[in-house]
Amino acid sequence: VCEMEKVMQAYGRIMPGPAGQTAFGGAAVDRDVLTLNRSDPPAFRHLMWTFLTAAFIGERLEVLYVWSATGVVMSRSSLLYGPFSLVWGLGAVLVTWCLWPFRYRGPWVLLLTGGLLGGGFEYVASAAGEAMFHRIFWDYSYMPFHLEGRTNLLFALLWGLGAVLWIYRGFPALTALTDRLPPRVERTALQVISLLLAADTVLSAAAMLRMEERQEGQPAAGPVAAALDRWYPDQVLHSRYQNLMD
Repeated sequence: VCEMEKVMQAYGRIMPGPAGQTAFGGAAVDRDVLTLNRSDPPAFRHLMWTFLTAAFIGERLEVLYVWSATGVVMSRSSLLYGPFSLVWGLGAVLVTWCLWPFRYRGPWVLLLTGGLLGGGFEYVASAAGEAMFHRIFWDYSYMPFHLEGRTNLLFALLWGLGAVLWIYRGFPALTALTDRLPPRVERTALQVISLLLAADTVLSAAAMLRMEERQEGQPAAGPVAAALDRWYPDQVLHSRYQNLMD
């Protein structure tokens, strides 16, 4: 604790108080929260749990947002099966990996860098999805301060705020919770979930690519393509990915 206190004092972030807290405007951050996990960078298993947690919660939040704005319950999942958003999951892993070593530099640093990382990743993910599948998965061109409709200032700020909350509260709580699991149980659970998600990702990508081929008039070339045509025709995919745009 003494060594950690010296580090934080070096950054000028320790403010004396009855509970030994660091100040962020009128709010405060417990030092215990920052020292729950001292690994730099985060352990791979913790990043896996980060991906799973963010992919699930992010997809649920998007469903809630769309429902509150339009009254329509729309799946925002990246996959054919399960409520998981790859963008949220991978974005959370990127933010955690990059910002966890800088958690002692203060929340303003995390807010700024988290916004840049999150907004930049959202832009790259949108461009990559469009290049690969020739589809637009989201379009923010109706919002002010957008960048080619792929990201915008408001959502970048939300990424930054989310990074502050995640690094100071969410990630330490997640690691403390998962560290209670027996190592064999945790390892088996992560292996099984990872295999299922990998298979789901491959299947989802294959179905999307086959839809592109169908629209170009290409017949099924082999039993795999025929099975994709039978199980995942265009109407099934458009029902699953209701926000797809050509």
